[in-house]
Amino acid sequence: METKNNSEFLSKVNAFQEEAQEFIKKSDKRHAVIIIASEPDENGEGSCQTGSIMGNEEEAVHALVGFIRQPQGRELLKRAASLSMLDSLMKSVLNAKEREERK
Repeated sequence: METKNNSEFLSKVNAFQEEAQEFIKKSDKRHAVIIIASEPDENGEGSCQTGSIMGNEEEAVHALVGFIRQPQGRELLKRAASLSMLDSLMKSVLNAKEREERK
């Protein structure tokens, strides 16, 4: 989920990701960090994101479960899943239309 031409905000998030990764590498404990960051793109019509999942996989799963159990987390996940499905559906429709037009 890496982005290009980072703003100051996304650059700071990326720097934190690198710092967290170094900490995790040096640690003898099972740590996990999940980072998701987004901001509007330059023209305001889309968004730029960055993020990562680092550390112990089992702990990352526990972190996600904890996030989903929070009412706000659950609602955000539902909205994101709906948007993702809508995006996939639109791409499928457009691809089918393009294939039909080529015939």
